[in-house]
Amino acid sequence: MHDTIAVSEIMVTDVVTAPSDANASHAATLMRDERVSSVVVVRDGAPVGIVTEGDFATHLCERTDLGSVELADVMASPLETIAPDTSLVDAVTVLRGNGLEHLPVVERDDTDSNGGADESGTLVGILTTTELSYYVPHLAHRTGGREHRPPRRQVRTDTLYERDGWEFEYRGEDESTVSVGDVARFSKTISDEDVEAFAEITGDTNRVHLDEAYAAETRFGERIVHGVLANGLISAALARLPGLTIYLSQESSFLAPLSIDDQVTAVCDVVDDLGDGKYRIETTVSDGDDTTVLEGDAVVLIDDLPPDAALEGDAATAD
Repeated sequence: MHDTIAVSEIMVTDVVTAPSDANASHAATLMRDERVSSVVVVRDGAPVGIVTEGDFATHLCERTDLGSVELADVMASPLETIAPDTSLVDAVTVLRGNGLEHLPVVERDDTDSNGGADESGTLVGILTTTELSYYVPHLAHRTGGREHRPPRRQVRTDTLYERDGWEFEYRGEDESTVSVGDVARFSKTISDEDVEAFAEITGDTNRVHLDEAYAAETRFGERIVHGVLANGLISAALARLPGLTIYLSQESSFLAPLSIDDQVTAVCDVVDDLGDGKYRIETTVSDGDDTTVLEGDAVVLIDDLPPDAALEGDAATAD
């Protein structure tokens, strides 16, 4: 769960650096020889800036005098940094908020996980989108939120039954077809019985889900819901889109643990029409405090309902 994983657990510690009075040619050579995409610029051992491949492509590609260009003149500064104990969730927020791909990790006496240009800190690592991609793979596809359309009630013909305590909502201009901007939500409480049944069905009897005393000694401090069980609520929300929804792929990142007996809500936001009945869906799962515990992307195929089911749906809507 990403809010319990610190940056220090995944950062690169062998950081390639260059002094601020080095020239740009030196930095370019370092990138080539060390096979890295950035060089952190240091002064008296403290990080003060950064030069990336993008800087060379944007600012330096047409210059022929790189040997006389000092890094201090072209580096990005003030330097945005994070602390080693910053969570992955907060690191992603900093990257997104500043449009960055590289974050030097700095140990400071006055720890400030929001970053800054504190030159008294010690450079201990670097976090890039490459490392984060192993944990948050869907970031490359993220397009941001969509405006919600007015809610429309829909009689479900492609789910066999509903239960008391289950809540769903579908928002879209046309109840019979899927369009970009449509949103489906599904919500339920994941109970202790759900967790135990999931463990029995799948064979995932990891004690962090089932043994209170054991779980209390872990980083979570309590039993938590299986991540894949939370992910299953996305499938439930997708099942309530118009038509017959067929899962083609799902990328998910687990951002925070989910407590047992918490109210859980899955939201599926249709963001791209890929053609031939295929759609890309941005997916999130949040707990009862509106903390996002899971987010990602799905690709689905929407088929027409079988003829008999479609007729049943028309009759139910008419009633």
